[in-house]
Amino acid sequence: MREIRVTRSFIAADSLADILNDEYDLGAPVTCKLFSKLLRSQDNDHYLVMAGEQKYVARIYQLGKHLKRNKADYQYELDWLTFLHQQQVPVSHPIPCSDGSLLGWLDAPEGRRYYTVFSFAPGIPMAQSKEEQLFHLGVNMARIHLVSNSYQPSYERQLMNLEFLVDKPVERLTRFWEHSRAQDLDLILFSAEEAKEQIEELISNEEVTADSWGPIGGDFHPASVFFSDDEHPTFFNFDLCGPGWRAYDIAAFLQNSDLLTRGEEYTEAFFAGYYSERPLSHNEHASISAFLTIRRIWLTSIFSREDGLVGHTFIAPA
Repeated sequence: MREIRVTRSFIAADSLADILNDEYDLGAPVTCKLFSKLLRSQDNDHYLVMAGEQKYVARIYQLGKHLKRNKADYQYELDWLTFLHQQQVPVSHPIPCSDGSLLGWLDAPEGRRYYTVFSFAPGIPMAQSKEEQLFHLGVNMARIHLVSNSYQPSYERQLMNLEFLVDKPVERLTRFWEHSRAQDLDLILFSAEEAKEQIEELISNEEVTADSWGPIGGDFHPASVFFSDDEHPTFFNFDLCGPGWRAYDIAAFLQNSDLLTRGEEYTEAFFAGYYSERPLSHNEHASISAFLTIRRIWLTSIFSREDGLVGHTFIAPA
């Protein structure tokens, strides 16, 4: 029989439960359920884990080829989240297994996949129409940036520099679009070069501050922060975290939330919260517009695939 290559598998929930029962001491026998998801999703697989009445979330990372991830990338994320939790920042944090490690692995049909277990984020998704919640989100995003200035990483992680955010996405889109969507590509190339030049000028002038770069979430999203009944937030899903510009973090949230197309009072509530903890420098504020362009280009590239569940025809709008 001819061998076949599997692009993406889904681990049976009962098989994952067996692994977690062997590897973790969660105080009660574990059961798992796969969270529902679109088949075109490029995300990692997440499972609701029940140990008695206690809830957790297990994540099985997708095979790291698309973002060129390796074990150290995952270890950086889990180590940083542990640090944030220790600093009393409200994040979903990794739960150690019985031997104290935070990251396990299993042999899936497509290759080795890593997994971990996180604390459960209580509450419901943030309501973008609530100014109070936007204020609290801004406060805690700023706190994450501030406390992370003292984080000393034990592992290397992909830098979210201009090579990662601009050069590689442009290279990918050129490969996809140079024959089929030449006009769209011309617009992408022009916008990317202009935005990159703006950022290069801002990070090299005399007003640059060291605090503008450091660990960031990389993908703050309204759906990735839950609020409890008493308006207490819990942030989760830091899969795109890493060393980067804090202004890019803000731009990513503005893009994810589409906040700039809503009423000014909502944008002002978010920035009022952020500025109450960490006022932006002139350079950082000036760079947000360029980072918004860069974020759109990066997303267009990341959703342009030639392999995987999404298929080669799934390309995000320019």
